[in-house]
Amino acid sequence: MDQGRRSCLLGLAGLGAAGPALARQDVYRAEDTVELEHEDRVFRLNRAVDRLRVDPRPRFSVTRVPRSRMPANFNVSVPVLRVAFSERTFFDTAEWRILPGGLQAVEAVAAAARGEAPDVAIFVAGHTDNVGGDEYNHNLSVRRADAVSEAMMGFGVGEVALWRVGFGEAAPLYANDSDLHRAYNRRVEFLFGARVEPVVDVLTAQREAQVCISASETESRRCLIELPRRDTFEAVQLTRRQTGVGGDGRVAATGRPGGRSAAGPSRPAVTAAAPRTLVIPLRRPRTIETPRR
Repeated sequence: MDQGRRSCLLGLAGLGAAGPALARQDVYRAEDTVELEHEDRVFRLNRAVDRLRVDPRPRFSVTRVPRSRMPANFNVSVPVLRVAFSERTFFDTAEWRILPGGLQAVEAVAAAARGEAPDVAIFVAGHTDNVGGDEYNHNLSVRRADAVSEAMMGFGVGEVALWRVGFGEAAPLYANDSDLHRAYNRRVEFLFGARVEPVVDVLTAQREAQVCISASETESRRCLIELPRRDTFEAVQLTRRQTGVGGDGRVAATGRPGGRSAAGPSRPAVTAAAPRTLVIPLRRPRTIETPRR
């Protein structure tokens, strides 16, 4: 979050400690500020997009992962922000070298990332249409996610954990039944979350949320049937600062002096090797919704 707003929270916590409402300091724990940090994230992204005149603007959507699916002791639901850019923002057809205009979009996201707390996770996800075959499209999506992630790191992303993953043609927003729908399916998405786990939860369930939308139920079902058999995808952390997940569900920096966790000195540091790769399975949707006329 921006330094001014973070300072404001710290100031409020100090006031609580000085007065009779000492017990209310719990209000300012990290778990309880995820919504405020989310609002601040959206504000910073919009401000960076405006400042750099990114056109077309990205599409924003929010999924809230309920507390029941969060790790132990993280007792709130967590918003995951998805920021989607069209393929045309970044790449020429079948290419993974970023266009000059696409670098402005990358710079905007990187600028927003630099205002994040150290335990925030950002996933760069590449997607394609179904033209060219599953293996080709999967490799293309990985190369594009790599290119965007490396460009982000070139601009600087602060202390966040930056991950990349390519899904190829496995998670189409729309049935690939028109040039317009295929264009929407060719996209690069940035997913922001207060932790790694809620972002992985959203990515795993993305086929169940909205997939293969079409004006025709027949075309939607055909799209579902033709989804590639590949159902697991590898996400790779590209930033140097390794993070692991503690037994209580908190992310901890493994390289901090004194072995202190990101949660503070009262919590043990992670002893297991921090993962640099994650396997993300995609669940197949059971039903397909067609748009209302």
